[in-house]
Amino acid sequence: MVSYPLAPGIRFNDFLFTEPVSLDVWTPPQFAGVYVLLKSDGNWAPKAFQPLFFGEFGNGTPSGSFFRDCYAVVKSAGERTLFVAVLPMPFSTTSQRWATCQELVRAYHPLCQAETGLPGNQTAIESPASPRRRRIGFMPQTETA
Repeated sequence: MVSYPLAPGIRFNDFLFTEPVSLDVWTPPQFAGVYVLLKSDGNWAPKAFQPLFFGEFGNGTPSGSFFRDCYAVVKSAGERTLFVAVLPMPFSTTSQRWATCQELVRAYHPLCQAETGLPGNQTAIESPASPRRRRIGFMPQTETA
């Protein structure tokens, strides 16, 4: 019988995330990407981790605001160990990362996103809300009397 070793990391859809690490010892990366909060669950295979929350982050996201969308997940974990895995997406846009999160939420129905559906409590398929910016080089329309 031939034994095949498991690939490093954890796969969700066609995305290969890093190997899950305990949230207690994890350090946020300095590049953009998507993260998944996980709990240990023997019913999942080939690796025994169940996704609880998918979220996105940008370059140099401060560690204090990293899990702002899933604070309730982290808080409700209590003494259970949570794990985190990262899908590196350097040079990606926020819209690309949100689209990836939406695809993963639709595919896996994470327990802690069942009510809200998508990262940031968004329930529709749309880009994250951002302040409207004035186009560079153009003056806003002014009314003349």
